[in-house]
Amino acid sequence: MHVEAPKSWVTSAGEADVYVTTTGNADTEGAVDLFAFPADTAGISVTGQFHGLGLRGNASCPMVFDVDDAASYTIGAPGGGFDILLGTVMPWFNLGNAGVSIGLSQAVTDAAVRHTSAANLEHLNQSLSALPTIRAQLAKMSLDLATTRAYIDQTAARIAEPAEDTVLHVLGVKAAANDAALRITDTAMRVCGGAAFSEHLQVERYFRDARAGHVMAPTADVLYDFYGKAITGQPLF
Repeated sequence: MHVEAPKSWVTSAGEADVYVTTTGNADTEGAVDLFAFPADTAGISVTGQFHGLGLRGNASCPMVFDVDDAASYTIGAPGGGFDILLGTVMPWFNLGNAGVSIGLSQAVTDAAVRHTSAANLEHLNQSLSALPTIRAQLAKMSLDLATTRAYIDQTAARIAEPAEDTVLHVLGVKAAANDAALRITDTAMRVCGGAAFSEHLQVERYFRDARAGHVMAPTADVLYDFYGKAITGQPLF
């Protein structure tokens, strides 16, 4: 079996030890094959560089997979890759991605609380957190964080011990956590004011990094569509 597959956004391109990739199955229309290629496999090459908004340490570069004797790298049965992606990859990927979003949300909330508690309004001789409007926004951030964390914990429990609503949790957790991170980091930029744009608080970094998860496939919008199909009794695909 020969695999020839150009890929445009490969996570950790040039850095990973193993690349998991998909191709269409040659024998069955609509079926998917799944492969795990070691980085030193002949025919694998990184074909570009990544220069992204924020995302320090990230490498989402284009690659080309042009591999002979690819059958020995197949994961699962021929044509069975789609079931593996949905049943094994997506639950853990969505949960892990949600974990990153909640980590960013926690970090930016902590930074906002520290800054507003320490920064003083000189003409009033009081901290920013002495203002009711600032405290209200900090409260909203904290409640949003706590609510999202509880949903992530519940999803993890559903994956560990599957129930009737496990699929809904898998579909919803990444989108919910991604959107929470957008809301929380946006609020942090507001309550920290001009200081949020400086690098010493790292709020601007959390703000930028939080936006990556939302557009990382499966995107939040796609997951909301899937969730909507699931609760209205429509097939996902």
